[in-house]
Amino acid sequence: MKNFTKHLLPILCGVTTFMTINMNAFQDNSQGSCNAVEVITSIQGTKSDGNPVSADRSDVNAALNTPDKSNSPNGFYTLGIKGSITLALGGAVYNQAGTDIMIYETSFSGDTCGRGDDETALIELSQDGETWVIYGDVCRDGAIDLDGIALDYVTQIRISDTTYGSGDGYDLDGVEAVNGCEDIPSDVCYGSGAINYIPGLDSNGNALTVAERMDTSKALGDPQMDDSMNFLSLGHGGEVTITFDGAVYNNDGADIEVVETTFGNASFSSYPESADIYVSQNGIDFYLIGSVLTDDAGDLDISNAPIALAYITQVKIVDTTPSGSVSTDGFDLDAVVALTGCNEVIEPTPAGCYPVDYFNYLEGTKKNGGVIDAIRTETPENTLGVPEGTDEYVFTTLGYGGEITLTFGGAVYNQAGPDLVVVETTFQNTWGCETYGEYANVYVSADDINYHFAGTVCKSDNTIDISDAGDFDFIYYVKIVNDNELSTTEDAFDLDGVIAIGTCEQFNYQAYAEEQYRLLSVDTVDANELGLSTYPNPTNGVSYIEFKPQTTSKVLIEVFDINGRNVGQVFNNEAYSGQVYKAEFNTVSLAAGLYVYKITTGNSSITKKFIVTK
Repeated sequence: MKNFTKHLLPILCGVTTFMTINMNAFQDNSQGSCNAVEVITSIQGTKSDGNPVSADRSDVNAALNTPDKSNSPNGFYTLGIKGSITLALGGAVYNQAGTDIMIYETSFSGDTCGRGDDETALIELSQDGETWVIYGDVCRDGAIDLDGIALDYVTQIRISDTTYGSGDGYDLDGVEAVNGCEDIPSDVCYGSGAINYIPGLDSNGNALTVAERMDTSKALGDPQMDDSMNFLSLGHGGEVTITFDGAVYNNDGADIEVVETTFGNASFSSYPESADIYVSQNGIDFYLIGSVLTDDAGDLDISNAPIALAYITQVKIVDTTPSGSVSTDGFDLDAVVALTGCNEVIEPTPAGCYPVDYFNYLEGTKKNGGVIDAIRTETPENTLGVPEGTDEYVFTTLGYGGEITLTFGGAVYNQAGPDLVVVETTFQNTWGCETYGEYANVYVSADDINYHFAGTVCKSDNTIDISDAGDFDFIYYVKIVNDNELSTTEDAFDLDGVIAIGTCEQFNYQAYAEEQYRLLSVDTVDANELGLSTYPNPTNGVSYIEFKPQTTSKVLIEVFDINGRNVGQVFNNEAYSGQVYKAEFNTVSLAAGLYVYKITTGNSSITKKFIVTK
């Protein structure tokens, strides 16, 4: 069982000081009344003649606890002329009807003001010991009404002597919260939800069956830190993920505390139980930040993660209790405490429209293993900025086995519908994926460590929804990898650029999608427009077929016999506009007779007959 500490942050005389309160001793302050319980600081003045205040009036502890409300000697603390004292109350005092705080002063001449020996003091109030609000002066006994005070509640009070005339200043008997105190709202917060509980095994290798130890709600809220059954057993090798009502910021020092229950405060050496602790910002990618042993305090720093995390939202606890341990059911989780509180999520800087940098560019090869022309690969920076969408060599060819990773200079948000458009160059081809076989697989990442598959893109199916990779709020990196199995062209995927839809205000995705649909709906090039010629005809050796397309397109030329059987393939590739192509077909192995060339382009085809002689 761990000794959990709660940290408060008061400001004392301009200096930041940590106060540590043992939670085992922390009391319920919801009571009929409460008083000052601690002297934060005190500066005693002197008598009006400049001499020190007598010792029987100088014990600051006389101002604590319940005021005796009498003129008994030694029952008060004298501030001295211009002296002051700052007191912590036993809890939070809230504004209610009427008087909320009474300040009792000892005056041997009575409690009525207006006498020549009146003693007065300035009252200041604070919620956190850092920000102070001036309430005003009191004379002798003073009643404080918090109505109209710009504080949610009061935990500290400062009393400064303002007495004029002879004497030794304000004599403080004590402070009383008339309507009682409540617990001070904590700067810490606790796990509010338990997900992905995967129970491990007991020490005999059997599944956990004790329901009382498998209730995930017992790992939530503030820690009990006693020998009751108020914990969740993970079992050997088990795990659970704890969520919070907000973000846990990464501040200096420890940020979370994992509290474990071990009956009788056993040590790790006598009763080994342990767990590795992982944290996550997005609930998808988790990072190890440390371990907790039976006798450890369990204070952990988010900064121990392998990447910089401004905050986290989930903590995963994975049992690592050593094999052979006397522990029956492994690590027993009492609670997870967010020492920096539960806060608003820090929104990252949004990305712009296009990638601003690349890395890990791996140049692939041609389909046959050859080297891709340098004009297609020597400038991977062509993938950055605005996609040109032209026939110029302003793209980067991935090739077979190729890939590239892009960054956007900010967060690409996961919105409803498509989030990324991956633009591929096809030299103004209007074909869809089926007729222009260049495919790439897209992976997204929030940390450049863990990459998640988001989908496959091609010419006519080129959008990515980040949600397909996981429940991300945003990502920073996009990796594009040529799909070697689906791609069929010589050089594979030609990456022109990527557009981040959600953060690109000037990009109208709807208009873009409609234009793409219009282009893809246009009829493909007519095979009759290829200008085909075949020779010699008849032939007893090699037959040639020559063509010059007017539009860049994919061309398939096959050979069939008179019975419709496919006996060969002459050409199956992209043919560029204005270029003359000459394909040849060796007929030596064919029997004499009539044959047919079938030329297919997109959705149209024509045939040309030729004769083989022997």
